[in-house]
Amino acid sequence: HFGSSRIKCAHTQRSPRAPGARFRASMAPTSTSVARCPVSGKAGVCPMMAKVSAAGDAQEPAPPGEGLAEAGSAHLRAGEYVKALKAFTRAADTDPADVEACCGKVDALRHLERPRGALKACETALQSLPSCQRLLAAREELRGELGEEAEEILSGAPKAAEASGSDAPTDDSDAEAGACPASRTLANARKDAKALRSRPRESAELEARLSQLSTEESLPFRRALRQELITFYRDFYHRHSTKNVDTSHYTKAEKKGLSIKEGHQHMPRPEHVDVPETWQQPVGVLSPSELATYDSSNKRLLICVHGDLFDVSDRPDKYGPDGPYSTMAGHDITWALWSGYDQESEWDKYYDLFQAQPREERDRRLQGLMSWWAFFEEEYGDPVGRLSLYEREWELEPPPAVKDLCTVM
Repeated sequence: HFGSSRIKCAHTQRSPRAPGARFRASMAPTSTSVARCPVSGKAGVCPMMAKVSAAGDAQEPAPPGEGLAEAGSAHLRAGEYVKALKAFTRAADTDPADVEACCGKVDALRHLERPRGALKACETALQSLPSCQRLLAAREELRGELGEEAEEILSGAPKAAEASGSDAPTDDSDAEAGACPASRTLANARKDAKALRSRPRESAELEARLSQLSTEESLPFRRALRQELITFYRDFYHRHSTKNVDTSHYTKAEKKGLSIKEGHQHMPRPEHVDVPETWQQPVGVLSPSELATYDSSNKRLLICVHGDLFDVSDRPDKYGPDGPYSTMAGHDITWALWSGYDQESEWDKYYDLFQAQPREERDRRLQGLMSWWAFFEEEYGDPVGRLSLYEREWELEPPPAVKDLCTVM
């Protein structure tokens, strides 16, 4: 809890006493200034008391929102923009006239590449802080950045009475919109799954009629389910164009699963890239050994995601010899995206993912994998070829169970 003070009972903070000290204390006259529990009558043990003792053994509970703006500033300085946004939002909700909270929220949104949200937050804050120069200056900068779109946003900005939750995500959903799949939380994955289930699904009917998945008979079902997921995430990435990547919300245990140094962070596209003449040209169906020739030592760089080959030659800063993802080029990274382990040892592992069990686990991990597929398509264009092993995927072995570390996915 940001900035909250937990009330501690006085007996948990006392220093060790000499023998007999407890007896002497019980015999000492009771000060009239010591607050007592209204239920038990005991001094210094009630967790609901504002003050445990007159000597100040415990602190008064912090007012709601106290310390949130400071915590937000610390997260902002550390580059943890999602956490900063949440802290500033809660602080501003508690006190709409808190300059640090309101300005910090705008700053966090701008760092998250959300100028529309930043402009809305500016306008909302100015309802309570009409003369704040920082907000006025930020509003003008954002107006210039958004152009004609700014007036449309401002015309629909919430009034002061509606402002408390204007642009504030109560979870990470809004802050993650359009982000790389690595930065999206399990809560959002479940939200996506719910949205998917609400759509008519041809795949569900096809699967219900299947006798077994390990035959060519399952091909229509496989294609239908895959296309449903791709369509869902393709639409998602088209609606949210930001490419921010953030992993600040992961636990320490999850962060330990990240092994790629200098990776898992936003990397702006280089301005000038000398792409090969064959960039984005079809390559047809390649074997794994043929795909391996398009590794980081080659000017043309290919990566396989669930059988489809993406040409990433325009990002040598990522996949070239000196890039943080150089070992991915020339390989199939499907299993790494499925399992969540971003290690070179996980490349080129081939399984029939549609046979994963239990079914709920299969659907959730396929959902994550296809969100990556759609992200690669959005970033690098249409696939330029196929990997031969996936042409008859049902003949591959079912995948082993994996622990739900899932940092990458």
